[in-house]
Amino acid sequence: MGILTSNTQPQITNSTVRLLNRVPGGSYTHSEHSLSNMGGSINKRQCCLPLYDITANGRSNTTKEVWRRKLKIRVLFCLLVLGSIAALLWLTLLMTLPRRHPPHMPSSGINHVVGQWKGPSDSSTLLAPWMSNFTKDIIPLSCHSHNDYWRPVPLFEALAAGCTGVEADIWLNKKDGSDDLLVGHSLKSLRDDRTLQDLYIKPLITILEYQNNNSAESDGRSSNSNGVFQSSPNTTLTLLLDFKSSGSDLWPWVDQELEALRSKGWLTNWSNSTDKINWRPIIVVATGKAPFDLLISNTTYRDIFYDAPLEDIANSKYDESNSYYASVSMSTLGKIWFWKFSSSQLNQIKTQVALANAKGLKARYWDTPALPAIFREYIWGVLVERGVGMLNVDVFPSSLFYPLATRFGQNRLGW
Repeated sequence: MGILTSNTQPQITNSTVRLLNRVPGGSYTHSEHSLSNMGGSINKRQCCLPLYDITANGRSNTTKEVWRRKLKIRVLFCLLVLGSIAALLWLTLLMTLPRRHPPHMPSSGINHVVGQWKGPSDSSTLLAPWMSNFTKDIIPLSCHSHNDYWRPVPLFEALAAGCTGVEADIWLNKKDGSDDLLVGHSLKSLRDDRTLQDLYIKPLITILEYQNNNSAESDGRSSNSNGVFQSSPNTTLTLLLDFKSSGSDLWPWVDQELEALRSKGWLTNWSNSTDKINWRPIIVVATGKAPFDLLISNTTYRDIFYDAPLEDIANSKYDESNSYYASVSMSTLGKIWFWKFSSSQLNQIKTQVALANAKGLKARYWDTPALPAIFREYIWGVLVERGVGMLNVDVFPSSLFYPLATRFGQNRLGW
């Protein structure tokens, strides 16, 4: 190759000329074709050799970059697969693992009924002979058995768990000559033997008759005022009736069905003469298509109360004289992302519960999640801490439910 001497004139060798002849004409300017114009400022080694070096190094660098990019993609893909598998396993464990330490159910006569119950007729027949420990050691809790009629043993499972609220969806019986209201979630699920009388009214009357039979002798209290819970006879049980048929059509039939409880003085009522609630063993609350205008039409006496809309609880027409529950679907709070309430959702719960409490009503959120258990119990914990009046329960028991609800059980009713 060409070697430059110490002076400014380059020395040209044959090898230099051969190298220059290999370089395409477009690789340097026209003046560079003339060796006489090169001078000290032109270095053929600098002009020609980098053309080869740049190409080789560029290919090498490009290969390395491609390899690194592929490696990163492979690593990210592996991490994504492993993360997905881990998340799937975690969710599976949450939803399918059995509860290792289920709570100890209180030993009582009501568990005998739960174990022997086969059909609606057993709700009354299994109560005889009466068991003196029927609800012994059961702690009443401010929890509501949502869609209670869906349970394997309606009413009795809820009482065994200590829930002070049960719910029945009611329909008019379309058959001619039948006065019984049917209980079920939809028209297709209705059966002639699943009536409001057989599943709820008759067994409640039987329980209260036994509970009040010897009350004066057993605890010195006046007769006819004991509730269904022996450990807390002053506790009121809520019977929530969800009107599924036309409210105006159902209303007179409901009023008629409650007469057996009313005549015995077991229905909580409001009297205009005192403008106070007279607490009794049972309080009836109407929801669904229940007609609010018919409910308040009697301005002197009421023994059916309304399930006010919690989202409209600030409305002045809802108060303690006509309402008892104030309910709303949990979905109205919006999507609960990452299984945790947002600050705005927590503030909304706090505001709604405070407004209901100020009116003497019991705030309740229905359609709460049942699974996975850890999410359900997080929801329960938040609602309890925010002072909700009734905890809506679809599934019980669980390992956290009893200690949580026992703390919640301080909120009791009395007359």
